[in-house]
Order: sequence, then C-alpha cells, then structure tokens
Amino acid sequence: MLLRPWEPQDAPALYAVLADDEVWPWLGATPQRCPDVEAAARTIARWSQLADGPLGIWAIEAADVADPTPCGSALVVPLPRSDGAPTEAVEIGWHLHPAAWGRGYATEAALALVDRVRDAGLPLLHAVVREGNDRSMAVCDRLGMTRLGPTQEWYGTEFVDHVLRLG
Repeated sequence: MLLRPWEPQDAPALYAVLADDEVWPWLGATPQRCPDVEAAARTIARWSQLADGPLGIWAIEAADVADPTPCGSALVVPLPRSDGAPTEAVEIGWHLHPAAWGRGYATEAALALVDRVRDAGLPLLHAVVREGNDRSMAVCDRLGMTRLGPTQEWYGTEFVDHVLRLG
C-alpha cells in the first residue's frame, strides 16, 4: 500500500470513490454524491491546499494490483467543533472504493498516518464515524481506538466519536 498526494490526473479515480452509492452516504456532515469528474478535480485541488506536516489527505494505492490507480483516501485533518469554538482536535479518516474493501488497505493506511502523527508529537486523534458504518468502526477497533459514543460536538451533526491517545 502506498500513500501519496492526490494528483490532477487522479480525478476519475476519486470520482469513482466519491460517487459510489456505498461510499458517499457515509462522508462528511452533509453527505452528497460527487456529481462528475470535474467536481472531483476541484476536490483534489482543494485537498492539495491542506497538506501541512502530518496533516493532509492522501491517495491510497494498492501495492498488490497491476493498476496503480488510487482506490481511496486516508486523511488527517483539523476537526471542527459544531459551535465554531477554536480547537486543536485532529481527525483521522479513510474512504475506499468498495472494490478495495476487505483487503486491509484502510487499516494499513491509518496505521501509517498514526505513526506520522505520533512522530509529529500530536497527543490525540479522533475518528468520527456515522452510526451504522460498521466497516469504519472495525478499522477504529483495529487501531486500538476507544469508542466514546455518539456526539454532536463535531461538524454540527451526530457521529460516533473514537479517540486514540498517542502520548
């Protein structure tokens, strides 16, 4: 598995993930299906601005396939409070195309990002997961995260909060 920056030519691969009906309903505060490849290209351009030390959104490439097209994303980004108050909270997350599910890519990518965050000295990571997203809950469990339960503290909507203490 390889984590690398998303590149403009990856827009069709990102579109395939963000437009998939088994993926997009789980993403973000107000899930919306990615409408087209051009929107995916704009998303890649926006994501490229987020890279800062251990923070960013990376493409996941499977090392065990002939086609190195990205099969999903892994991220470490600032976690916005619902009330807009300043916070130092950081979120880890992942989303993969269903064809890549069940192969350990999300866990492998997340473990690599946990190492980056730990090396950068950040003390805590959150994962906020929609209730019912059992695959992501299982990744949180494999990472050793503690499930805090439902909260509306982040993004202005309800998620199940998980934390991983790194210090």
